Amino acid sequence: MKPLRVLMRPLDRLAVFLDSGGAAQQPGAVRLRRGLAVVCLVFALLASFRSIDRGGMLSPGALLLAVLAFALYSNRGGRFVRDWLPVFLAFLCYGLVAKAVPDLGLQVHYTPQIDADRVLGFGQLPTTWLQTHLYHGETGPLEIFSLLMYLSHFVAPVALACLIWLRWPGRGFNELLYGVVMVSFLAEIAFLLAPTAPPWLAAEHGLIPPVDPVLKNALTDLGLNELAEAKGDASLYNVTAAVPSLHAAWPLIGLLVIRKYKLPGWLFWTQLALTIGVCFAIVYTGEHYVVDILAGFAFALAAWWLVHWALAAGRAQLPVTPPGAEPAPADRAA
Repeated sequence: MKPLRVLMRPLDRLAVFLDSGGAAQQPGAVRLRRGLAVVCLVFALLASFRSIDRGGMLSPGALLLAVLAFALYSNRGGRFVRDWLPVFLAFLCYGLVAKAVPDLGLQVHYTPQIDADRVLGFGQLPTTWLQTHLYHGETGPLEIFSLLMYLSHFVAPVALACLIWLRWPGRGFNELLYGVVMVSFLAEIAFLLAPTAPPWLAAEHGLIPPVDPVLKNALTDLGLNELAEAKGDASLYNVTAAVPSLHAAWPLIGLLVIRKYKLPGWLFWTQLALTIGVCFAIVYTGEHYVVDILAGFAFALAAWWLVHWALAAGRAQLPVTPPGAEPAPADRAA
């Protein structure tokens, strides 16, 4: 973990300079910082309104920009850069790797998940059973709930990270976001070596009974046309990336963080409800099989172990701080 410590030392110094340095406390610097905070907040609101007006959704970037505005206004801009920049670089690396890895053209797997889910469903496919009993061809409260649970995948982890960063500094922020990055990397390897189809795609090939496009119908009925057009478009995202389910893995990482750091009970139960809700939604809407969820949980646990192993290795290599001495910034960062 030496590269991480080398990166964090200048970021620690930058955080001290921006938040606590003499120049940062001058009246002119305070006014400038608060002015930038207002500009960031305005941009966040405009980006959100524009996205929603065009039939999109709340952007995680807009949420992060709003947190940056709060950090600048409360004189925590340096700490924001120190804590979020390494995470941003990690996500950027993941995105670049995911796009740079060529498609190996391997055979897409359809039947193993179907066979496994029939075993788990005592002879029936859970998606087919749920849609037969619960879906009536129109968008109602259950469909809107399922859509919100599905879309939470793109916002909830960032929202939880922002909440932890603002209210409980040093209590799971790194584990949460690095855990999400790690499980995404592990899943990308699985997607590359063993492409797997979701239920709706298997239904299109006639391998299982028809699966109603619940999400696409709900997006259209709610006027979210931009998202509706993108849903199921293989040119925009990888539609053969069902196993493991990152929709299931990401919220489990959040649950593990909350439990480890004994964060408030209301947050644990909210995250647990979100995890269960997401799992129901992705099966009900035909986005994943139940076995995909179980694989997602297994990958999340593996990523959780790897992140803790890496962080523990980094702490073990740090110099020992004498009793009573103030820990170095790099010690806190590891």
